Amino acid sequence: MELIIEQVKKLRVEKRAPTPQEYWSLTGQSDRSSANHQFSKTAFGKEVYSVVVLDGSKMVGMGRVIGDGAIYFTIQDIIVHPNYDSKSVSNLIIGDMEAYFKTIASPHVYIGLTATNETRELYEKYGFTERKTKNHEMFRILIKENSAY
Repeated sequence: MELIIEQVKKLRVEKRAPTPQEYWSLTGQSDRSSANHQFSKTAFGKEVYSVVVLDGSKMVGMGRVIGDGAIYFTIQDIIVHPNYDSKSVSNLIIGDMEAYFKTIASPHVYIGLTATNETRELYEKYGFTERKTKNHEMFRILIKENSAY
């Protein structure tokens, strides 16, 4: 899947986890202590689905889905490099995740996330509903067509 942004940048989506180095670069983290490195090695690669967006060889966006792989999922870590159009890259990431969720065998899939004030509207466009909590927790229940539910 490719998206042309401003007719200049051609972006590519890869279905894989980011490396710790890509994650640190994308988030601007300079703390590469052994504890932080171990955390990244433990965390990345354990997700049920992940996607990165590349401009050439540079990672400019990423998204991870954690969960049980069948019914319950949480969208985690949608991050876009500040030099890129956040909405366009986020739409590319979420669109790819949506395609993944539709391949799940379960007819009833619960998808949760925690939004920010800035991202709440984006997620609402994808059918997420805000739960009335102080953290902007949102959820969506995906029911497949021809489902008994």
